[in-house]
Amino acid sequence: MMAEGKEESKFSEESVKLFVGQVPKRMAEDEVLAMFKEFALVDEVNIIRDKASRAPRGCCFVICPSREEADKAVNACHNKKTLPGASSPLQVKYADGELERLEHKLFIGMLPKNISEDEVSDLFSMYGTIKDLQILRGSQQTSKGCAFLKYETKEQALAAL
Repeated sequence: MMAEGKEESKFSEESVKLFVGQVPKRMAEDEVLAMFKEFALVDEVNIIRDKASRAPRGCCFVICPSREEADKAVNACHNKKTLPGASSPLQVKYADGELERLEHKLFIGMLPKNISEDEVSDLFSMYGTIKDLQILRGSQQTSKGCAFLKYETKEQALAAL
């Protein structure tokens, strides 16, 4: 938990973490950083290492100051740029959970199976403007009793929580 708190203060709310695969194991953080800076603003590169041996695992996290810069990095490099010593092009995508965080998306569980989108919308619209709402459904279009809901702002999503 401590490390997360430290990270929060280092980067702004707008910072975006990308996951990058197909990074040659001999490349250092500053080399990866220099390559990405040709295409986008990048605050930091963290090579992902094996917990026990500390050996590089051939992937890293790249922190961009905004979604716009992150998108530039993805568009310029994903499946398009191959680093010297790599067998395949870079795989550049949003790290797990980043898009949900950026899109002010909430997961709502324990919904009655017969509840409608309108009923969920009525309940949650008191907290803000709903941009998107999806009740998750199984093969026969039966409700799975949960939904994803996207608000316009982070404040609205926090109010609903």
